[in-house]
Amino acid sequence: MKRAVRFAVVMAVVGLIVGAVAAEPPKKATPPKPGAKKPPANETKGQGQLVGANGQFGVVYTLDNNFNFEILSAKYTMEPLVAYESPAAKEGQKLVVIDFAIKNVSTGDNWFGDASDLITLVDEKGELVSSNGHGVALTSKGAKTDLNLRPGQGFGQPELHDPLRIAYVVPAKSRIVKIMVNHARKGKDEKVIRYYVAGAKKAEAGEEGDPKNVIAPLPPEIRDPSDPSGAVTLDVGKAEIGKWYASGRFGLRLDSFAYTTDAILDKNGPEEGKKFAVATVTAKNLTGSNIGFFDVYGGDEPLFAVTDADGEVAKPAGYRKASRDEGAEKDFKPGDEYTFRILFQVPKDIKAKAVTLATANSPKWLVDISNVK
Repeated sequence: MKRAVRFAVVMAVVGLIVGAVAAEPPKKATPPKPGAKKPPANETKGQGQLVGANGQFGVVYTLDNNFNFEILSAKYTMEPLVAYESPAAKEGQKLVVIDFAIKNVSTGDNWFGDASDLITLVDEKGELVSSNGHGVALTSKGAKTDLNLRPGQGFGQPELHDPLRIAYVVPAKSRIVKIMVNHARKGKDEKVIRYYVAGAKKAEAGEEGDPKNVIAPLPPEIRDPSDPSGAVTLDVGKAEIGKWYASGRFGLRLDSFAYTTDAILDKNGPEEGKKFAVATVTAKNLTGSNIGFFDVYGGDEPLFAVTDADGEVAKPAGYRKASRDEGAEKDFKPGDEYTFRILFQVPKDIKAKAVTLATANSPKWLVDISNVK
């Protein structure tokens, strides 16, 4: 009987507690204090940032692949890199070239890989740029670079006087704010090493740029003066007679410009009321591959042109060898140069203002020839 009474008392108490809890209104979430800052999103194009370390140019890091690694410098450029697959800028593009050094710290031979997934670049809009080919090379080896190193062997150190470079093709108007090396430091629970580029803002890169991580600006003749970083290209570069300029896989140089009425186009002179404007040009293969002359002049869509003071444009009437009335033709081996003439038929009374130099689907350069008589 006593045991039954105790059980009844306990059940009554439990009932009172359950009723009290059920009657209590739910608690509201505590609102954030006025002025409280949200934690940084730390994202790139909506992706959470990978765990990693902050890097700095000139500092050596030992990577998880048993290589010491150091970024020495970086630059924006229009020139292709001589490599197994030579990255080259097309129209609306430029290159970022990074000089770096590696050293094998393992006890046996060690292959660095083809470096195609070594680095990812991030621009000011959060767009990612990765390598689109084997664009890495020692200056002395070019396309024949082999990244298999013996124990203790290094490539790219300044004292070796043989830069190790990797190139990335990026949009002409973009500005790189972050360089990510897709390796962890050895023994660290990381995925990447991040180099915040000098001048980058926290809002666009995730952190303020490091003053030591400088990407050198484009050459002044192709650099947009309205952009203080020197990263943005002009739509058309400003060129001069007698100087080299990179257009795609070639270097181009306007050697001279002149007018004539001589019979130099299949032994014929110009049409009645016209004269020939003759641009003598030298092209040089800047890559590690063989290239044909077709890639210089653009086939059915020629890139060379003469513009007069009224904005009228004349396209080529023919391509001739440097000193003979014969069609220009050349198979370019790496480093080969070839001089040829471009003939334009223009009215006798006009004075040309500029010559456009460009190879097929590649950056354009405008040469001022308004002083040529």
